[in-house]
Amino acid sequence: MSTTLHPRSERPATDTEGSPRPVRHLAALDGLRAIAVVLVLAYHADPDRFPGGFVGVDVFFVLSGFLITALILREAQSRGRLALRRFWLRRIRRLAPALLVMVAVTSAITLAVGNDTGAGLRSQVLGALTWTSNWIQIHEGWSYADASVPPLLNHLWSLGIEEQFYLLWPVLILGLLTVTSRTASRRIVLGLALVSAALMAAWYVTADPTRAYMGLDSHAFGLLLGAATALGSAPHLLRDGFAAATEKMRYTALGLLGLGVLAVYTLTVPWDSDRTFLGGLALANLATVGLVLAAANPTPLARALGCAPLRWLGERSYGIYLWHWPLLVIVTRLVPGEHRVPAGWLAVLASVPVAALSYRFIESPIRRDGARATISRWGAQIRGDETVYRPRRTRPLALAALAVLLTASVAVWKAPAESDVESALREGQRAVSASIESLEEPAQPDAPPAPPDACRAVGANEAVSAFGDSVTVAVAPALLERRPGSSAVAVVGWQYGDVAGAVREAAAQGQLHPTVLIATGTNGEIDAADLDALVGNELADRQVGLVAPYVPGRSWSDQSLAAVRSVAEAHDNVHLIDWNALASQHPEITGTDQVHPTGHGQGVFVDQVGQALAVC
Repeated sequence: MSTTLHPRSERPATDTEGSPRPVRHLAALDGLRAIAVVLVLAYHADPDRFPGGFVGVDVFFVLSGFLITALILREAQSRGRLALRRFWLRRIRRLAPALLVMVAVTSAITLAVGNDTGAGLRSQVLGALTWTSNWIQIHEGWSYADASVPPLLNHLWSLGIEEQFYLLWPVLILGLLTVTSRTASRRIVLGLALVSAALMAAWYVTADPTRAYMGLDSHAFGLLLGAATALGSAPHLLRDGFAAATEKMRYTALGLLGLGVLAVYTLTVPWDSDRTFLGGLALANLATVGLVLAAANPTPLARALGCAPLRWLGERSYGIYLWHWPLLVIVTRLVPGEHRVPAGWLAVLASVPVAALSYRFIESPIRRDGARATISRWGAQIRGDETVYRPRRTRPLALAALAVLLTASVAVWKAPAESDVESALREGQRAVSASIESLEEPAQPDAPPAPPDACRAVGANEAVSAFGDSVTVAVAPALLERRPGSSAVAVVGWQYGDVAGAVREAAAQGQLHPTVLIATGTNGEIDAADLDALVGNELADRQVGLVAPYVPGRSWSDQSLAAVRSVAEAHDNVHLIDWNALASQHPEITGTDQVHPTGHGQGVFVDQVGQALAVC
């Protein structure tokens, strides 16, 4: 299968024998890959310190769009056509082998690790094998912002977007170039990038941030900007030759500016910020275009990016990206929550030697000899075929690979559909939704409100109005069963501001019981001054139960805990529910994420609420 292209104004780029001029490998682009993967590793290992490191994925997108379009143009202009089947098979041969090995090995490990690391593995593996992880995660309603029990193969959403782009893009760009000029095609591609960025903003405002972030339609602008850069490239790009001195200075300045923008973004813009979805991420992609231009030209910045360490890391960046996340998920399930960050760094650093082995023994042989020859050689080694040359230890390794594949198959077959935390949150959300109906009418008090800022013992069966984040969601079934007539307003991922806003809205509408339960701080800091004002004003005539948050290993843990305790000490009508002290002493009452109470822990949580409310 091929597509014929008749360029309107470009001459074929050939050497003296009429064959296509080969694309020169640019070491600086490998260096740019290294920067991209380092940003991603930093974000996943320590998201509090590097909140915007996820932008590294977009650096990959821009670079991929640039390179793939340059390769398409080179082949189409030199041969007059593009063999689509061969193009797609090359992409599969480049990406699939290392992906399959990673999926098999990490799936097998879940059997030994347990702790729900394999939860949801069947759909995750399906997404990995079909490059549809992004759409499967959107369909299953997984929240990118909720990292309590992240899927083992969650990171493959970005590979899904890239492969879907690779499938569609050659047909689209060659069709454009067939009917219009390269300049006009570039303008159309830039327009498509603008539409994609607008779709991200629209999905974010009207629907779901995860849908906005993981959809091909709304996150293709980086790939399209890279493609537009290739369409507008000067002749020396990706070829031998030198730019004029002024061009060198211009490209260097653009590259340094882009590097600065990415650095600021990495350190200051969290994923769930409005800035990310309402133009900030698109701006970071534009900054990356400047970096690509600097790296693809003979500039001082290109020489720096092409240094040996960055080049080595960049060549293995695909494997590092593949391995770092599953290793991070596995390692952090095995250590106490307070050691999450150092364990995360250990995991992502371990992905480097693992990726080096993958590059040496899987990616390079298949790229050099082809998938068929390499797999045939592996099969012969497993069978013990003496006619096939093999190093002394190759057959044991091949047999080990077969064992891993069989173990992975068992792991996928036995994997639970969801983790204990996911199950608790699903059941809790049902209970919360049902209780919302009780808010349609003003709450009927079981006891008269207390005088302002006075303490009153709350009965064991007295209804409460509960507000909070995912912890409240998790305990809602037990709480509502123990205290009939209670209501719960809680959403997974809510910050303190969301919780406080819900309390104030219910107070304004007369929908509060005489006792209010607030559990927040799971996802970020608590505004101590605002919480103090909330308790002293809207809740002055109520009994207030404040839950001391337990989020081990999170940067905001100490601040949130201090805020709750200070407000509890300042007001007589506040009952401190010290969930932090109890959970830290008995980690078995929390789920696999070491944060949310599950099973027996839900009852323990409600018991502690009752004990604290009953004491003045």
